[in-house]
Amino acid sequence: MKHLKEIGISVIAGLVVECLSRLLFNKSLLSIQVPLWCWLVISIGIIFLYCIIHHLIQQHRIKEIVNEFTECTFGDSYVYTWDYKRTKHGRYSAFGYEATNVRTKKPLAEMNNERVHTCGHEVPEETVKLFIQLILIASVEKKKGKQLMPVLEYLHWTEDSQKHQLLH
Repeated sequence: MKHLKEIGISVIAGLVVECLSRLLFNKSLLSIQVPLWCWLVISIGIIFLYCIIHHLIQQHRIKEIVNEFTECTFGDSYVYTWDYKRTKHGRYSAFGYEATNVRTKKPLAEMNNERVHTCGHEVPEETVKLFIQLILIASVEKKKGKQLMPVLEYLHWTEDSQKHQLLH
């Protein structure tokens, strides 16, 4: 299905170029005697260029999300922070990045001082990494994001102890 979209864009781009050439030069590009293999090479080049540009845009978007998304809370848990490591074969890897060094934003001893009661609970590191992986996938790929939203909402609900008593 993805390739049909690229072919459609190429055909539309060809029609636009044809219309512009008629307007600007009063001559059709199709009347120029060019071998069929040249048109084929040009069409494949346009499709290849589109794929490269699409890939570069997606890599830029992934890098922006990875740079910004470094802390979060899950349900009513403590605030967690993490770093990313480039890896393609990690268990919780998404788009070549895996969350590492997962920790609470403040140490528990610092959060639980004698004057302020800290509300929240700890979440296992594997669960936090799964959350991060799913949120990263949902943020980058919009179609999968629509499918993953109910799953993420349910996972946040399971971590919210004020709504129920299901905790680890």
